[in-house]
Amino acid sequence: MHTTSLLIPRVGDERTVAASWERFVQNISPCPGNVRNVILESWWRCRSKAVDPLCPGAPTLASAEQLPALRHQASELYQAAHPVIALLAEVVHESGSLLMLTDPNGTILDLHGASKARHAGEQVNLAPGGCWVESLIGTNAIGTAIATHAPVQIYASEHYCKDVKHWTCAAAPVLDPHSGKLLGVIDISGEKETFHGHSLGLVMTAASQIASLLSRRGHEREARLLAQSADAFTRHANACVILLDRDGKVVRTNGKWAIAQEKHGISQQLEVGSRVPAADLTPGKQAGHDPLPAWLNQDWLHVLRLDGEVLGSLLLIPLARPPSQGASGSDPPPAALAAPHDAFADIIGSSALLQSVKTRARRLAPLDLPVMLLGETGVGKEVFARAIHQSGNHPHAPFVAVNCGAFTQELLASELFGYAEGAFTGARRGGAAGKFEQAHGGSLFLDEIGEMPLAMQPHLLRVLQDGMIVRLGDSRERRVSVRIIAATNRDLQGEVKAGRFRADLYHRLCVTTLALPALRERREDISQIIEHLNRCFARKYGVPAKTLDQPTRQALENHDWPGNIRQLKNVYETLFALSEGQQIDPDLLPAELAAAGERRPEPAVPTVLPNEVRRLAEMEKHAIQAAIAHAKGNLSQAARSLGISRSTLYVKLSAMRDRADSQHEPR
Repeated sequence: MHTTSLLIPRVGDERTVAASWERFVQNISPCPGNVRNVILESWWRCRSKAVDPLCPGAPTLASAEQLPALRHQASELYQAAHPVIALLAEVVHESGSLLMLTDPNGTILDLHGASKARHAGEQVNLAPGGCWVESLIGTNAIGTAIATHAPVQIYASEHYCKDVKHWTCAAAPVLDPHSGKLLGVIDISGEKETFHGHSLGLVMTAASQIASLLSRRGHEREARLLAQSADAFTRHANACVILLDRDGKVVRTNGKWAIAQEKHGISQQLEVGSRVPAADLTPGKQAGHDPLPAWLNQDWLHVLRLDGEVLGSLLLIPLARPPSQGASGSDPPPAALAAPHDAFADIIGSSALLQSVKTRARRLAPLDLPVMLLGETGVGKEVFARAIHQSGNHPHAPFVAVNCGAFTQELLASELFGYAEGAFTGARRGGAAGKFEQAHGGSLFLDEIGEMPLAMQPHLLRVLQDGMIVRLGDSRERRVSVRIIAATNRDLQGEVKAGRFRADLYHRLCVTTLALPALRERREDISQIIEHLNRCFARKYGVPAKTLDQPTRQALENHDWPGNIRQLKNVYETLFALSEGQQIDPDLLPAELAAAGERRPEPAVPTVLPNEVRRLAEMEKHAIQAAIAHAKGNLSQAARSLGISRSTLYVKLSAMRDRADSQHEPR
């Protein structure tokens, strides 16, 4: 057949490939040339991993509650892929296929497609949270693209596992444009009747577009990093200065590395382009994943941020003897080389209420005491927790966050304390460290602590009392040193009285408390937050910042924001992303916000007689009808010409219909 080097499978070869697969699973070598090389090589990998050809479907590696955390870990890819996927989704929907984005481990993060295709996919767990690496579900486009780091299309019998053989799929890996490491996979899958060779071209183009967007954002971030660090190279002339990007790659030096090597006995070579894995600060990178090399003093490494975004780090290695050794005119100690970064400055707002909370938080930060953050959902409890950690005594130590309300009791135990090999079905070989071990030496942020199951609370209390943890399925005690920062939107004292929260744990955690104000309590900060979001989204979408007219700004400032800053951020991003011009489109405001913008103190007006009221109503009716007719039925255009929002126009049209109906009712 001579099909071994084809990039796109041939539908007519299905029976031959099926026969070759039958021979292969019976340990009989397929006839030469009957199966494409990329498929045969994948089958051999599946055999070496002891994949069961009768495996009924992919396993679920992330529940619905765990998916947001996975998406956060892959946030750079997830955000860059969003506009590309939005363009492809409609095309794929019409074809009866599914469009998916996975993380580098093959777990599906996002899925689009028609209901019928989704239902079919669920039968083999082709659904969010399903993991499609070759070692778990055999030859398939996602898993094979991950294994080969190359685009691939697979049809029907080419799959390794029997229950997937009525599917066809095309996938392309998304590779980091700078480091070349795998970030994830974009895939189009459908039942085999939907096969089309163009699907491979679509995913390859999509992966290329995502990589281009990532590259552009990377260059923009590097430009901001260089600008942010420019003065460091003049301020620290007596030190070896090395600028590292967010991946830990050396971007710039002041040429004094050789002197630093000689003074500190360092054998490692560093030059522009080299990497320091311990300085990898990419989103989702587990803190402390790569230990510091023996030569690197943690106090030499300083994280650089701008508007809350991590840009990279500055390595400042002292070259003169410290003052304690009697040298005159020497450099200050390493920790003093860089001006300390005020982490609380990244929390936007200048209201007296917020400033008061920041002042108290700054005082608490260096005390190494447990802190309880109290506040409504969305007020920024994790932002404050990170600022407290970064302003504390160990700012470069790990900061690890866990949502206590996102897991069942069993899963939360393994998340917090880890587990030993064989502790349960599916436990990782060698076991895994829990959040306490990961946060050793740093801070552990326990979000939604009020949601922690009552049966779990004694185990947490024991760790707080004696600093010892035991992994699930293990007997060995491990000592941990961790600062606890907890948060809740519940009334914990009420929970204690109701018997849902232990009093002794409450007193351990609430040594110091910090009440965070709701956004409606510091309404004067909303304008500053909007300007900050405007700049952030301009960078995110690669467009200039947008302007707001006064009514739109007033609507945002007047709203009560029950979801606080998180809700404001989500609403504003929607307005920003969907507004086509340079100005935020007021017609996109949700109805409740548009109504808030129209609330104004009503001036005193002279009494209007009933006949005048009717005449005014008739004038308004004629104006609305004329505007709609002139706009040829386009209500958005009509609302703009009348100087009102679209939602207000709907309200007025409804009122007109109600008046018309009431006039025709029998009396």
